[in-house]
Amino acid sequence: MNVSRFFGATSREAMRQVRMALGPDALIVSNRRVNGGVEILATDQTIETLAPARPAEPSSPVPSASTPKPSVSPADLMQVLGTMKGMLENGFDELLWGSQLRKAPVAVTVFQKLMAMGFSTALLRAMLKRLPESTNLRAAMQWCRQELVSHLPVLDDEDTLWAPGALIALVGPTGVGKTTTVAKLAARCVRKYGPSSLVLITTDTYRIGAHEQLRIYGRMMGVAVHVAQDRAQLAQLIQATSPDTRILIDNVGISQRDGFVGEQAAMLSGLPRPVKRLLVLNAASQGDTLDEVARAYTTDGGSRPEGCIVTKLDESARPGPALDIAIRYQLPIHCASTGQKVPEDLAFLDAETWVDQALTPSQPASALFSPSAADLAALMAAPPEQAASHSKTFSASQALRPGLLALAGGAAQSLSVDDLNAAFSELDASEAYSSAYARWRRVATGDTSAAPGPRPIVAARNELALLGQEWMLALHDAVSVKLDEGRLHALTLMAERGQALTTPWRQWTVGGGWQASDGSSGPQPMPAALRLRRQIDYLNQAAVGSSVLHIFDYPGQVLLRELTKRALHWLAIATPATRIEVDGTTTTVNANAKTLDYRCLDSALSRMDKTTLCELPRQHIAVWAAESAVKLPLRGSEPLPVRQVSLRLIDRRNGRVLQTLHALNGVVAEPHALDALAIWLVLRYEARTAARLTSGVWDTLQGCRASHAMDEVAATAVQMGLAIWQAAQQRNSVWHALEAMAGGRKIRAVDLPALLSRLFAIRELTETPAGGRH
Repeated sequence: MNVSRFFGATSREAMRQVRMALGPDALIVSNRRVNGGVEILATDQTIETLAPARPAEPSSPVPSASTPKPSVSPADLMQVLGTMKGMLENGFDELLWGSQLRKAPVAVTVFQKLMAMGFSTALLRAMLKRLPESTNLRAAMQWCRQELVSHLPVLDDEDTLWAPGALIALVGPTGVGKTTTVAKLAARCVRKYGPSSLVLITTDTYRIGAHEQLRIYGRMMGVAVHVAQDRAQLAQLIQATSPDTRILIDNVGISQRDGFVGEQAAMLSGLPRPVKRLLVLNAASQGDTLDEVARAYTTDGGSRPEGCIVTKLDESARPGPALDIAIRYQLPIHCASTGQKVPEDLAFLDAETWVDQALTPSQPASALFSPSAADLAALMAAPPEQAASHSKTFSASQALRPGLLALAGGAAQSLSVDDLNAAFSELDASEAYSSAYARWRRVATGDTSAAPGPRPIVAARNELALLGQEWMLALHDAVSVKLDEGRLHALTLMAERGQALTTPWRQWTVGGGWQASDGSSGPQPMPAALRLRRQIDYLNQAAVGSSVLHIFDYPGQVLLRELTKRALHWLAIATPATRIEVDGTTTTVNANAKTLDYRCLDSALSRMDKTTLCELPRQHIAVWAAESAVKLPLRGSEPLPVRQVSLRLIDRRNGRVLQTLHALNGVVAEPHALDALAIWLVLRYEARTAARLTSGVWDTLQGCRASHAMDEVAATAVQMGLAIWQAAQQRNSVWHALEAMAGGRKIRAVDLPALLSRLFAIRELTETPAGGRH
């Protein structure tokens, strides 16, 4: 009976991990909130029935009464007792801590001050439990200063960083300043030991221009700069470098929530020299964000980071959170980046200087983001309250309610309560699903209290933040389906790795004209290029400050030149016959594609949130891509410089080309890596399925159209189409529930809208009391 620890940002997430690891019969030993989330201790109740074979015992008389064998070994029992002891100690610890705060007003004041400076409650509790009694505020703050100084790990001597043959790799999320910091460190090394003592390597091939930035720094310092495409090239470069030469590696930034963190750790393991990984922390980030970053990079399966570098210190009002991370995760601070200048803005500080900066912030903390003494007093005076779980579960007894199981269909014999609970949890965990369910509930049941949630653009932004992704993909007219009353065009949004988000804008036929979801209308049919311009303008106004890439079918040069002049990010799907100019000669996209050098982008596919591609398992597909600088000729005007991207999807099993795709990309805005463009081009191709699904959902909502506005039904159809598309791409709990309702057979696309509607209906009934609606 082994006790396992599970951690999640919310109780629902932690419980989902318990169910996945131990099954529905898991025994919850404890459930408590810790810094940064919820910790659950759980064990599997089942007892192992198969024991290893033992040597035969000598025969002996059979005793008159048999002694039952213990079902739990002494070692397991001691482990459980140890866990229970820890729980009891934690409970007493909570009581003692609360009692100490109530008895010691100075401790409360110190707690309030240090928390306002950015230190976590976990660190403060561990420290203030040892605060001497009968001390005044000044003495208490001085005691805390000494405690922080004595426990803050820092680099003792800069020279230890530059030992001959040192191999240093900077890792961390995107945008924390790794490349600039590498340049600053390189300049320090060159100043001490000369340019021949150092080699720079970058593995950042994802961002176009990233390695060029490092090459510029290298040329300025006279230092060699190399690019490693993969682990094999990285190992070769290290092997080819003199054993005494120091190496600095600049790695691609990876969000702490990205599964690629582990792949990068593996890439830096087992190299010809041991790698010293330094985690780059942004001092301007929130404490919870830094804690999530540190947890991800210290448990990524690679060698543990040997320290950290704090960047953007000049942009942070309080460096306390970064120091808190360094203490709790024991990551010695090697240096600090204090500005953009290379190499001047790099500082090596001792522990006292760090702590003094943290305890004397450059500006007072805002009262909006730190508790006052009155807040703390009110919290301590309030009676304890049982934590409430907001996750809704479906019980076995509810399954007996009249008509509930009938909704699942007679073929759904394998659909269990646990399957439904897992599907319901998935419905709450994604914007594509939750928005589809909320819209369906309003349209199908007439429950106007079921609001569809935040405005679509706001919901998409929030989802991107939760996913830790930057780019919002705007798929213009990706949903364009023929309905009874005419044609429906919809703008849909996706995350950069392929998660469906929402639909913020739609346009449909009305008589001989059109009407749009923003309230505009016209008496005549609208040309496709004009409709595209309206969609782009609408999104740019509504999504101010967001990183948006517009993806659409090639609309002609007039609009492309306009978008280029506005420095917008766009990707236009081109036909093979689209005319372009290469080296002053007019040709076609297809003809030029045949002359390009293609390379395999296996790593790009691993970043996509998809399990299938071209209706095949993703592992059977290879993506080969090529790019070329071309121009779009226009009589009477200068040719427009653009970038051609061509893609081949190949079946690994037989080498057959499944699909060839072409696109043109603007070059005025900040360029995107070929890997990213390839992913987005594939997503646009795959999203055609969502259009077909939308048409099917529209038919299932036939009975609801008379009592609801056209746009409300259209938005529901598009959102449900996106939800079905995502379930089919991810093959998650929602998909498994749909399969079970289909009797375990292969689901036909035409059946998916009805199956999702039935799943929504079951969910709605489980949320409705047996006596009627809420």
